[in-house]
Amino acid sequence: MERLKMGIVGAGIWGENHARIYQSHPFVEVTAICDMSPQKAEAIASKMGIGQVYSDYNEMFQKADCDAVAIVTPDFAHGDIAVAAAAHKKHMLIEKPLATTREDVYRIVDAAEKNQVRVMVDLHNRFSPPFNAAHQAVERGELGTVYSAYMRLNDVKWVATDMLPWAAKSSILWFLGSHSLDTLRWFLTTR
Repeated sequence: MERLKMGIVGAGIWGENHARIYQSHPFVEVTAICDMSPQKAEAIASKMGIGQVYSDYNEMFQKADCDAVAIVTPDFAHGDIAVAAAAHKKHMLIEKPLATTREDVYRIVDAAEKNQVRVMVDLHNRFSPPFNAAHQAVERGELGTVYSAYMRLNDVKWVATDMLPWAAKSSILWFLGSHSLDTLRWFLTTR
């Protein structure tokens, strides 16, 4: 089987996680990484053995040998990057949420349809063992008929103040709430 060549846009915490996951997959090769901070991109490239480093995503889409890209930038920045990736015929895995404005959602969808590329939003609770086990219990009817549900999120303050320096430009509802909404929708539309 031919290996899928991935590019990564965003060299933060999740960019490194994506690189690690792809590099461990036998049918995937990370060929390029891009970040506005060349130092961040270089650090991950060096650690993960990624050959090409860019600081401009348009340049990466034009020059890098990649079939698809993972967009792992802050959520409010997804729109322009995704539209550019689609214009360069790159399939995409986009960290949740897809976008933070209605306009960006429509721009991404229109660009993907026009350029016939696939887009997937990384709502990874569906692949998390505890959530998957709960979903299977609902599917098997072990919990009876589920009429309502709620989800509670707990986190520590430093996530929004230190770990995510861009959090003030977004909302916890965007970068965490999207997991909750998707997970509950997944549970409640089963059966």
